[in-house]
Amino acid sequence: MRLDKLILENLEGILHEWEEFAAKYLSDADGMNKRELGDHLRLMLLTIASDLARPQSAKDQKQKAKGQQISDGSVTAATTHGSERLAAGFSLNSTVAEFRALRASVTRLWIKQDFKQLNAETDLGDLIRFNEAIDQAITESVVGYSTEKEYDSRMFETILACGPDLIFSFNLEGRFVYANKQLKDLFGLTMEEMLGKNCYDLHVPIAAELQGQVEQVIRSKGSVSREAPYTAISGKIVWHDYVFTPVFNKEGELESVVCIGHDVTERRASEHNNWTKANYDDLTGLPNRSFFTHRLEESVKHSHRFGSPIALLFIDLDYFKEINDQFGHEAGDSLLKQTAERIHACVRESDTAARLGGDEFIVILKNLQNPEHVEIVAEKIRQRLAEPFDLGNHTIQISASIGVALSPQDTTFANELVNHADSAMYASKNKGRNQVNFFSPEQTH
Repeated sequence: MRLDKLILENLEGILHEWEEFAAKYLSDADGMNKRELGDHLRLMLLTIASDLARPQSAKDQKQKAKGQQISDGSVTAATTHGSERLAAGFSLNSTVAEFRALRASVTRLWIKQDFKQLNAETDLGDLIRFNEAIDQAITESVVGYSTEKEYDSRMFETILACGPDLIFSFNLEGRFVYANKQLKDLFGLTMEEMLGKNCYDLHVPIAAELQGQVEQVIRSKGSVSREAPYTAISGKIVWHDYVFTPVFNKEGELESVVCIGHDVTERRASEHNNWTKANYDDLTGLPNRSFFTHRLEESVKHSHRFGSPIALLFIDLDYFKEINDQFGHEAGDSLLKQTAERIHACVRESDTAARLGGDEFIVILKNLQNPEHVEIVAEKIRQRLAEPFDLGNHTIQISASIGVALSPQDTTFANELVNHADSAMYASKNKGRNQVNFFSPEQTH
């Protein structure tokens, strides 16, 4: 029996035997059904049988014997088989092994059926042509597989390059395996300069943060994330939210670590702006009442816990309303801004100067080693605020009434400390303004 007829009559049996081979020996085929496994093999066998049924010229025979079979450039079942096996996750070895199994199955069937009726000129010629067809199919499948892989690689690289995120990967030694264009541009390096090196080798400013995350992923085999700043070669500080994720092979073993860094610079700037608006006075730039209240509560608790005295200075400008009414709100705003600058210049960085609202200011003096320091600072502020103010078209002179309360001496509660300082400030006004007055229990207003 001619080999083409043998293939056609036993097509289902050949495919069944091949399916059993794939299910048993090809781990890449796990989870695929029989239709998916045998999708292109039926068409390839039909194509081979059709080719065997046609007479072959001496020229064609000579070319095929030299491995020079001519393709018309059309997409064949073998070519499609290669590209779709790549898409299914098959390795190239597994893809080629399918053809070897198919060759063995047909050859065993041919020997079993025709061994006793062997026709040297016809049957052996068919077998040679069959093997040449299988070789051609392997070549076409490999071409399809490779072409698709090259296309996927180009497409993958293009996708990674088009997105704004940083995408890079490390081996288990914490060395770069891949970096997309965004990361290379941020670092100002080429892939050749980065490949096989860690962040310390490249003198990356955030090397400790990045390498620490990679090591944590390798230890825990779980994803980790963190935000970190980076000063780009342009000098701009950019923030990224880095997510490090483990990559496992089919055996469940960790093989690499992939990281995606999303630019969160605008989000952090927006959050910072919102936080600033919520905690700082728009006009003077000093902390506002909300921020002051939080800071005072922390300071009072610290003072009570560690026995470190603090002082609260309540400052109210004298005759501000009259000046504001006479010279206008613009002049009044200028006066308040200059007042804030002078008060801030009189205190240490560890202290807090805030604006409560209107013409009321308040100062927290912390970690007082010398009790006389409070009176010195309060008097310094009073004197500075008594100096002339240049309001553009006018130069004016005002004064301030200052009340002082101490903790833990006067109280260990934040709200009481404010009330005591406020009472001491009103006592200053009642005594003629432009003076500093310390709280005493008999003071009321």
